[in-house]
Amino acid sequence: MKDRIHLFDVRLPCRIGVPPEERAQRQEIVLDVSMETSLRLPALSEEVADTIDYAAVLDLIAKVVAGREWVLVETLAEAICAAVLAEFPADSVRILLRKPAALRERGTGAAGVEMERRR
Repeated sequence: MKDRIHLFDVRLPCRIGVPPEERAQRQEIVLDVSMETSLRLPALSEEVADTIDYAAVLDLIAKVVAGREWVLVETLAEAICAAVLAEFPADSVRILLRKPAALRERGTGAAGVEMERRR
């Protein structure tokens, strides 16, 4: 059984949307991120160096999100997964990415994707 580190309810401004006019203004996206990794060593050592630094993960995700305009949430979720796996010693990363403004006029609280990638 593997352990997981979670970041819940990460809210970031993002230029995202299919039509260019939707990308003209930033809108909020909401992420839940889960990284599978062994937490045995940091649980014993109490050393941040022995675990995945939550703040560093958050900084990386914010950098990816702000790095360009995105058309599809699928593309953004894939980019976040790839960046996390490239930068941190996680065996897998799972992203639940929601776009609250999507389909709001049709009564939907949010639309989004869930994606998991492994090494």
